[in-house]
Amino acid sequence: MNGSQDDADCSAPPILVFGVDGRLADWSPAAEALPGLAGRLSAGMPSADLEERTGPERMVVPLAGGGAVWRLANLTSSTTQPVSASASADIPAPVPAVPPMRDPAGRLFAAASHDLRQPLAALSLLIGTLDGRLKECRTGAAERSGGDLLHSMAQAVESMRSMVDGHFDLVRLESGLVEPDIRTHAVNGVLMRLALDVAPRFADRGVRFSVMPCSAVVRTDSALLERLLHGLVANALRVTMHGRVLVGCRTRGDRLRIEVWDSGRGLSPQRLEALKAELARPAGEGSGTLGLDLTLVRGLARKLGFGLEVCSAEGRGTVFAVIVPRSVEAAEGAGKEEPLASAAPEGGGADISRTRILVIEDDPMVLAALEALLSQWGCSVVGTESYDAAVARIGPTPDRFDLIISDLRLKGAANGIVAIRQIAKLFDRPVPGMILTGDTDPKRLREARLSGYPLLHKPVAPLALRAVVIRLLGHDPL
Repeated sequence: MNGSQDDADCSAPPILVFGVDGRLADWSPAAEALPGLAGRLSAGMPSADLEERTGPERMVVPLAGGGAVWRLANLTSSTTQPVSASASADIPAPVPAVPPMRDPAGRLFAAASHDLRQPLAALSLLIGTLDGRLKECRTGAAERSGGDLLHSMAQAVESMRSMVDGHFDLVRLESGLVEPDIRTHAVNGVLMRLALDVAPRFADRGVRFSVMPCSAVVRTDSALLERLLHGLVANALRVTMHGRVLVGCRTRGDRLRIEVWDSGRGLSPQRLEALKAELARPAGEGSGTLGLDLTLVRGLARKLGFGLEVCSAEGRGTVFAVIVPRSVEAAEGAGKEEPLASAAPEGGGADISRTRILVIEDDPMVLAALEALLSQWGCSVVGTESYDAAVARIGPTPDRFDLIISDLRLKGAANGIVAIRQIAKLFDRPVPGMILTGDTDPKRLREARLSGYPLLHKPVAPLALRAVVIRLLGHDPL
């Protein structure tokens, strides 16, 4: 069905499909066209949120493997009882033109990934808060002991995050559920997001991480390219105990080589040839040998039509190169995307205390963690769970906020993009905004990136969050 996608065929009846967790997994285009549901459906919505909007006149059909189907087409019964397999013959035959669901697994994976990221996001932010409080105490041996413990906790969280991201991306990729959205992009924007997200992983590792700016414009899916580069950097981090990891670009005619260098242990000639052979295998093979990161890199490169090269010298390090087609369009101004962020976004010297920040987040754990971390930095924080709650909280004559941070998926009709835009209109001058999300749906992520607001993925590292806050406040000084 995939009602949230751009389907022109609306011959299916109004149908909602719920997973075993009671959350919305799929729907037909006709369901999205109903007055009470138009523009309000999103994967992962609890069934309780839709009961009032759909009314009592619906047929509920339990699914054999768990979950249920709600049929909303002109039913005369005002109450609905669960339907057993033996009574299924009494259910009206489906309309012959109903198309099959093409992506139910994709929606379930997206919902599961989103839900798993929420506690990880809260834990990551709380670690940052505790780190700040520990530094304030400065009690000698106790501080050093606590710092070591925090560092180990942060590494564990980051490892969990990488596994969650990689697992769901790989499953969606190998199931054919990921389709590239090819557009013209300034590669510098991809590199900037990579630097902000990855740099905290190198903290206290004794490894220098650098990302060189590049003015080239490419034609690709920027989100998938960014995920591919994440995989290469994660692989480099795993094999580099000291020295340097560098990401840089070289122009070769109508192609751009994006290279990831590491000063790790390198590969012998025999192991290098074996690695090249594994990378040349069809997608779906050799994951045990390559590992999760490189298996995902291989699959994404195939999906996007990229070349993938590797060279290595034993004892000196390894270089992976992704060959991306450059854009032949003029794309004036595309290369002027935001300047490349520092590869080590410490932001320690910038004072953001006394900053008023509005946070809109519908997950109580993440909201509490954000409030604690921002308060630790000296900010004055107002936290709410939805756009409506935020408007009610700030009142008819609101004091100005310096920054609005919002989740992408919120309770109610308005998402985070709409919430930031509408609330910013209440003030006499522009207010910067930022989107935090654990969503993995490609359509929603593209919408978020096109909104013009910086986008950070949960779980976000506290240093990366602070770097973006400082940059936004710098564009709109207090």
